[in-house]
Amino acid sequence: MKKIAFGIALVVLLYSAIVFAGSNATSGLTAQTFIDRVRYDLNAEATTDTFFSNTILLQWIDEALKIIASTTRCMESSETVTLTSNTISYSISTGHYDISHVIYDSGVTDSSTRFSILLRTIPGIPIPEQQKRPKFWWEWESKLNVFPVPNSEISGTTVIAYLVSTPTSISAASDSITTPAYFDAAILYYVKAKGYFRERSDDKGVKYLEMFNSLLNDYKNRLLYREVPQSVSQEGAK
Repeated sequence: MKKIAFGIALVVLLYSAIVFAGSNATSGLTAQTFIDRVRYDLNAEATTDTFFSNTILLQWIDEALKIIASTTRCMESSETVTLTSNTISYSISTGHYDISHVIYDSGVTDSSTRFSILLRTIPGIPIPEQQKRPKFWWEWESKLNVFPVPNSEISGTTVIAYLVSTPTSISAASDSITTPAYFDAAILYYVKAKGYFRERSDDKGVKYLEMFNSLLNDYKNRLLYREVPQSVSQEGAK
């Protein structure tokens, strides 16, 4: 029965990697699923096994999530920031690795110019003559900076920051995995690699670490670095 149960668990892990590719949807699995699977594969099923304690396995699972999220930029979220007069810097409350892009929202409905995409820049680059609505943005000391500086006319409007967010830390076996389901198999590969390295089975450790990196690279090549589709011209659409 145990083999059947673990076989089903593995199918769930691998199937989720196929079904949810490119989606932010999670599989709903908890850290316990990965702990059980890794213990089974490493022949360390006894919960009293101090060599592969839950504390160690949870640490490796947490490491895997952070590496996956920072490397693939797969964790996405957004935060709306209200602009105020004469204020250039704004705090972002959501934990994140990077700000992907920023969109300005004038709040004027039924207007073709309600939204505009801000250009990313860095301090020190000359800025063109000021205009009323923000045109540029950059992140400095974990704060979102917009320019031109909002005046009283712009105060009260918003910008939407699209973030590469950080995963929720894993500290208990009951904690849910927050990375997309596509990476469930990668988490398993990483934790098993760490386990094999710990028991000095280096060849197996290298194998599973390569599988981990291969899955991440596959995601980046197919989704993160995919070409933007070309616009269809009116002639081509006929």
